Amino acid sequence: MKKTLGILIVCALMVLTACSGNNEKTNNGGTSGGNSNGAGTVSEPADPYAPMSETVTIEIGKEAAVDPKLPDGSTIEDNELTRYFGEKLNIKYTNAWQATTSGDAYMQKVGLTLSTGDIPDVMTVDKQQLVQLVNADLIEDLSSTYESFVSPALKAAYDSTDGYSLASATFDGKLMAFPNVSPGADAQNLLWVRQDWLDELGLEAPKTMDDIINVTKAFMDKKGSAGLLGNQVIVNIGTSVFGFDSIFSAYNAYPQLWVEDASGNAAYGSIQPEVKDALAKLRGWVEEGLIDKEFAVKKSEQVNELVVSGKAGIFFGPWWLPFGMLADSVAQDSKAEWVSYLSPLSQEGKMNTHMGSPTTRYLVVKKGFKHPEAVLKTLNMQFDADQLQGEGIVEKDDFNWMNMPFSLLVSNYDDKEKKAKLVQDVIDGNAAADTLQGEAKQIYNSYLKDKENPKKDLAAWSQRHAFLTGALPLGKDDQINRKVGVYYDQTDTMRTKWANLRKLEDETFLKIIMGNEPLDSFDGFVDKWKSQGGDQITEEIAAAAK
Repeated sequence: MKKTLGILIVCALMVLTACSGNNEKTNNGGTSGGNSNGAGTVSEPADPYAPMSETVTIEIGKEAAVDPKLPDGSTIEDNELTRYFGEKLNIKYTNAWQATTSGDAYMQKVGLTLSTGDIPDVMTVDKQQLVQLVNADLIEDLSSTYESFVSPALKAAYDSTDGYSLASATFDGKLMAFPNVSPGADAQNLLWVRQDWLDELGLEAPKTMDDIINVTKAFMDKKGSAGLLGNQVIVNIGTSVFGFDSIFSAYNAYPQLWVEDASGNAAYGSIQPEVKDALAKLRGWVEEGLIDKEFAVKKSEQVNELVVSGKAGIFFGPWWLPFGMLADSVAQDSKAEWVSYLSPLSQEGKMNTHMGSPTTRYLVVKKGFKHPEAVLKTLNMQFDADQLQGEGIVEKDDFNWMNMPFSLLVSNYDDKEKKAKLVQDVIDGNAAADTLQGEAKQIYNSYLKDKENPKKDLAAWSQRHAFLTGALPLGKDDQINRKVGVYYDQTDTMRTKWANLRKLEDETFLKIIMGNEPLDSFDGFVDKWKSQGGDQITEEIAAAAK
């Protein structure tokens, strides 16, 4: 994991060089009461949780949940969480505007706001929008605020990415935003298998790709299974349910990921020769009927139903699937036993997996806002509240992090597997139960409840198995080869040509897999990709590395 994160830092520095290269502005405050040289008008003691001496009002551009599930009388702006933070910190939170997470509603609203230059005190943006704000000199330098007021817990979360997240928000040595941190577990896929079917048929857990194919054949022959599942999204760097990411990775192919080639240069994973080998395998399995040809037209809901109805028993997906369709599967058939495996293994005996960027969102503070420390104190408390799942603030099961003042979630990069390991240590007798707190304590309680009455409380079953069956194996660092991209953002040419290049890629891969085009059409795709903007993009990424 250390090696993985070290590469991520290099990636962040590459991006920042590209983003700040044309920024000739120097953010030195300039507004009365502003954060001069990142220091701000700081009259509060350097206590990350101390209330403000005078009430501070923060106007927020709020990203709201589509269904916040708030109790009667509460709103997005005024609820148990916002009131708790407000009372503890002497801060009044108001929403200058709000838009939901539905589709692109929130990002469209941010885009409109940027076009006027009249931004709220605080809002969440993506990387491209952050660059625009930095270049327009519209946001505060938060460097000194961070140094003075970050809590130990929040700092540890940022440190868990070995500096990548903060580096991605730093321009010309200045921290210009507070970044999110997504758990690394979310981008790694596991092989989910009906263990009860394996046991019934006397089959060993599949380790290699050949094993997976043999199990798939057995499930089809003996259980009437639909075969190895797939869906319309062949690969996705990030969450990928039913995708073929793991199959490509098994052949050392990493589509959609910018990788380092043998010469140490940035190269696009989708055009590497290993991808052709993986496509050939997929094409053959579709031809054999081991992968249903209809995967290309089926929507996720239709594929989900195959799992729920007991017509499928093997597929790839993330650790958290017990929270969704696997719980529905168990509800339909209490005999269903779903287990995840680190599979397929490479010739080196490790599971290869791509990694997504731990940071994609940024909390920015308007230039001239007098108390940026109030923003960071809020973020400190939000991190703690999320780690405790709202314990002591809201009723159990009523916690929704998006109902907190800021719609920015910061987790430890190893959050899921770490909590799973803490709970497993208690189960194994290597630690005391009273050492657990927050979500880890909830997981343990779910384990106890489900152990006592298996599958009677599906909420308990889901939490137990998502963490102890799904996330726990991801802590076995010596058995996983994590492939980190060297670039996750957009270059100038990508903003205008990437959509067409992705369409070309998706259509070509699908036609090859389905047998509608010869395998060698991959070579033609590579040539087209290069000539239609790919080479130019590669040069831009290479320049960012200098």
